[in-house]
Amino acid sequence: MRRGNKSKNILIGGLLVIVLLITVAFAAFSTSLNITGNASITSSWNVGFDTTKQSGSGVIATTGTATAGSITYANAQSASFSPSFVKPGDSVTYTLTIKNTGTLAASLGTPTLTSSTCTVSGLTCTTSSGHIKFTVTAPASSSLAASGTTTMTVKAEFVNAAVSSSTTESATLTVSVVATQA
Repeated sequence: MRRGNKSKNILIGGLLVIVLLITVAFAAFSTSLNITGNASITSSWNVGFDTTKQSGSGVIATTGTATAGSITYANAQSASFSPSFVKPGDSVTYTLTIKNTGTLAASLGTPTLTSSTCTVSGLTCTTSSGHIKFTVTAPASSSLAASGTTTMTVKAEFVNAAVSSSTTESATLTVSVVATQA
């Protein structure tokens, strides 16, 4: 019986040596593969107002005795203007050109009006006094191809209401712009 246990121990020891040799041999002949990759984006995204269009025919139209002034831009992302009105019925319509100077197509979201001094209803904003109303038209096209342009208008008007003294009233227009897939 002792001899049987001794044989088993030699057999188990031999198998362990074989497994150890196989492990060492596998490690000697195995290798690791490393993958490294670099990707670059060559397209550009640049949508904003055309800051060269500040005044003149096709950009500003007045009605009545209104004085339009000009459109000023901040970083092509914000447009502002300050018309002056004399009497009810005066209005100024500003045509804002939105251009895509990037290489990716864009989709223009619906304009939204915000202001702390007016009541907003859709794309119309009437100042809290009720004297001045701003009306926005959505961009002519909601799809803007690379290097493309579209326009939208903002009309400021002195509505029929009596004013006992001069007043200045304002509104802010925000247009959201998002990228589309080609």
